[in-house]
Amino acid sequence: MRPRSVPSPASRRPARAPDVRRPSPPPPPPDLEVALRLAIGREGIGIELAHAARLGCLQVTDLAATLPGVRFPVDVSGGVPRFRHRRGELQRLAIELGARPLERWAAPRLRGLVGTRAPEVWAAVGKASAVLGVAAAADPEEEDPRAMPVLAFEVRALAEGDDLVLVVEQARGADLPLPATALAIACAGALLGDAAERQGAAFLVRSGAAAVARALLPEAGARVPSAEGVRWSIVTGASDAWILHAAAGAVTAAPEPDAIRAREIAALLREGDDWLVEGHFEAARVAYLDALARAPRHAEIARRIVDVDVRAGGRTEAALALLVEARAPGPGEPEPRFGTAPGQLLLETGDVEAAMASLERAGDTEPTPALAARAYEMAARASRDPDEASRWLDRAVARSPRSVSARWLRVVTRVALGRLEDAAADVEHLEAIARGGRAKHLVWLRAGRAWHAAGMAARAGDLFERALRFVPDEPRALAGLGAALVGDGREVRGVAVLERALALAEERGEPTASVRLDLARALAEKLDDLPTAVAHAAAVAPDAAEGPLARGLEGRWRARLGDVAGASLAFARLRELAASFSPDAGDARLGPIALLLREAAELARTRQRDPLAAQRHLAAALRLRPRDAELLRAYRDVGTAIAKGASEMPDEPPTSASTGAFPELEDASATHRTVSDLAPAPRPAPPPPRVPFDVSLAVDADEGDAGTEARIEELTRKLHANAADDAVADELAALLEKASRGHELLALLSGRLEDATPARRAVLAPKARRALEALADQAARAGRNEEAALFRDAIDALLTR
Repeated sequence: MRPRSVPSPASRRPARAPDVRRPSPPPPPPDLEVALRLAIGREGIGIELAHAARLGCLQVTDLAATLPGVRFPVDVSGGVPRFRHRRGELQRLAIELGARPLERWAAPRLRGLVGTRAPEVWAAVGKASAVLGVAAAADPEEEDPRAMPVLAFEVRALAEGDDLVLVVEQARGADLPLPATALAIACAGALLGDAAERQGAAFLVRSGAAAVARALLPEAGARVPSAEGVRWSIVTGASDAWILHAAAGAVTAAPEPDAIRAREIAALLREGDDWLVEGHFEAARVAYLDALARAPRHAEIARRIVDVDVRAGGRTEAALALLVEARAPGPGEPEPRFGTAPGQLLLETGDVEAAMASLERAGDTEPTPALAARAYEMAARASRDPDEASRWLDRAVARSPRSVSARWLRVVTRVALGRLEDAAADVEHLEAIARGGRAKHLVWLRAGRAWHAAGMAARAGDLFERALRFVPDEPRALAGLGAALVGDGREVRGVAVLERALALAEERGEPTASVRLDLARALAEKLDDLPTAVAHAAAVAPDAAEGPLARGLEGRWRARLGDVAGASLAFARLRELAASFSPDAGDARLGPIALLLREAAELARTRQRDPLAAQRHLAAALRLRPRDAELLRAYRDVGTAIAKGASEMPDEPPTSASTGAFPELEDASATHRTVSDLAPAPRPAPPPPRVPFDVSLAVDADEGDAGTEARIEELTRKLHANAADDAVADELAALLEKASRGHELLALLSGRLEDATPARRAVLAPKARRALEALADQAARAGRNEEAALFRDAIDALLTR
């Protein structure tokens, strides 16, 4: 019975359902010429294959049909043409399905299911079973391994008379856009086409022997024989090929125990699999839970539920509990394979050691090379030790030498460890497997960026020049070469190359943000041309990936020029752009942006004497780097200064000798003074009355209830591992409110309100309003009326959304 809470599959079209029912083209003609010969025996005359013929990925090694009604003596001098008009009766058929021919044949037919290009297919044959691996082909323009998904699944075969049943099971993968089972069923459907009827995760190939004869014999001019009484007598595996024999009057091949179990669970999960294929994942989950109640602790059912929960988000603990409760295999049963899902879930909880142990087990037991390599690669990314990460990547590359993502990560790791020759060998291997001049150009372009990021400008310049050999005058490679020349001490030539790269990018309509930023850095840091550098930084669009960094550098350089108002405006724009970032530890931009926000706070505190602005800048920086001790100390210091009043703020900006913080900013303020800076400073306003300071403005991590603090730390780690976990965010917000940590609570809620759905906003907005009202009341009681007004303005803005 279908769940009543969701519509039937026919009543609504899914948004992202894999198409497993698209019609396949008619069977292709045989790759080899079909040659027939007469077979004469005591039973009479027949027709059989003269030699093996290939039909798609199948090799037909034997086919024989008798001609009923033909009796001796008979004239056979005309050979096969004399009898080809007669309809025979199929007596025997033998087929081999090799793993390597299957890989070559399947790849173009799976285009668009796992990635946009024809994937890389791997197959291994077992006894009446096969393991298929489908990995997205490497895109030279794509650097994120999460854009290269990997899928693996098992296929079990069993005979039912003259029909064949193929069952898809144990679907697993990494970085997949859809549940693994849905994609595995889609792949099987694309390969079988109209030759099979889908029933959940099972495919029924009716009268397979007759279908092969129908596709093969007309090519030789012979009539299709009758296949009545023909049954599959052998379904097995030998070496790297499936062997299937059919014969008239034969006993049907006995099924393997694994195939029987697979067929039974496919029948039990048919309703859920139908929902999954239609794209209704929650309805599929309801059906799977119903099946789990009837077959408790079943690993295959747990796998399907976990696959849905991983993509839904916020169900980490429930998914882990299901995997733990899944029963261990019984005697003679295969060990279930869950792929990288357990390791991924453990990483989301922050248990790195358990996650790496799970990923190691997945890589060691996974037969599919691409998925095993991805498991080791995920362990390397989770490792905090470069040497250990390098060892993980050695295992990944050894298991799958064509894994582009693992090799690139090993290149970066080896460069960081100083193993430059080994890293260069990996780059040369990547060039060797790249197809076409542009793909080879992109390999050397990426290698140049890796060496340049590691501070090896001279070597990076050579790599960028090698990239330009394949595609001359390519703006990105020219920009990389220019930046490398600047870093190698050849500033004038480097700036000239950067200017040419910028001109070419503008002429061709290509993005210019990264080139402009490199040119601006070279002008400001090497040629001391701050005004031109500011102009280039200001020209970078805010919505570009380099936009936040450009605003921050613009503010830094304007401050050095003495343009405090312009610097303050640029830093304010940086703070607004930083609010859209999620605190992802893998984002390399967060560190420089947090540093620039700290510079903005220092400028507001020392030059503008605006501690509230400084506090806002530091709060934005802490959102990106919540564990940064220096940021936490600066935030507490500013909060304390706000509480004590303006009388304790310095009248003049301290020199670099007195503070040691941002000396380049303070030196610039001493040499670039405007007319307004030379005017007599107005007398500061009297400080507000001293009142007790509310601890919510500067919380000491050592104060408060130890249990609450420990729980806050634990929830913060979980939220960093999985920013989409709303349940963890809600519990953390409640504890922060209870602990009177108003500013941290406001930062948490503000960040989640930015990308919240309308329903989620309705839950978060009242909490944010309460936090703002509490902070406004505290500021008003402390006599900080300006700060209280800012909080009330924020409440009004929240209500108008």
